[in-house]
Amino acid sequence: MSETINILWTGGWDSTFRLLELSQVEGLSIRPIYIRDHGRPGMAHELAAMCSILPQVRDIARARVLDVELYDRDAICRDFPNKGVSDAYGRLKEEFGLGYQYETFALLCEGLGIRAECAVENSPRSKAKRAIDAQCLLVPCDDGPRGRFRVVSKGASSDAATVFGQFDFGMLGVSKVEAKRVARESGWMPIMRRTWFCHAPLNGKPCGTCNPCKDAMAEGMRWRMPLSSRLRYHAWHLRTAAAKLRQSRTD
Repeated sequence: MSETINILWTGGWDSTFRLLELSQVEGLSIRPIYIRDHGRPGMAHELAAMCSILPQVRDIARARVLDVELYDRDAICRDFPNKGVSDAYGRLKEEFGLGYQYETFALLCEGLGIRAECAVENSPRSKAKRAIDAQCLLVPCDDGPRGRFRVVSKGASSDAATVFGQFDFGMLGVSKVEAKRVARESGWMPIMRRTWFCHAPLNGKPCGTCNPCKDAMAEGMRWRMPLSSRLRYHAWHLRTAAAKLRQSRTD
């Protein structure tokens, strides 16, 4: 019987790259999991990207790629409450600005009693990676494909180990630019260009000012941004710089 690896997939750059990597491992079954957040405008674009990408991944896969399992964020929070996870997440949010998706991922994995790959990439802008680096040690997984890690607390316990403890990480050593290089060499770029990243699209295009858009601009991925998105990003950057200058003059 083949091993099954769960992967938290968003239709975005990092998780799609990891899905492609895993799809090349013979003997695996890959179960993509997507959490619907009906309050985020980018959800429809993410779902459309996944519908477009999945058949193309299957066309080149050596592994068995299962259908995407869909869960609703509100239902997860209602059906799988976990005070320990939510309290730990709250402290990480306060200290590192950690996004709420990680609480939802953790509640789902704990509630279902599963482990899942989480595509946290190697980026200085990654709040999740900063929390992991500060509070956890990485331990190589002794099962499945090589290059995967789990986290253990640096001390007796830590909030990051509580929140990220049910995840496996295969992207912590890979930057977006490195993923692009590998994707180009592997012939995956037509698929990768179909990925979606913006949380708050405007007129069907990336907004340029949400965190994933800022990451794209800051991490060598501005080629993914149309001109209108880049202009909004630069306008936001100028406003932010002006506000900081005004604040410094009043301090």
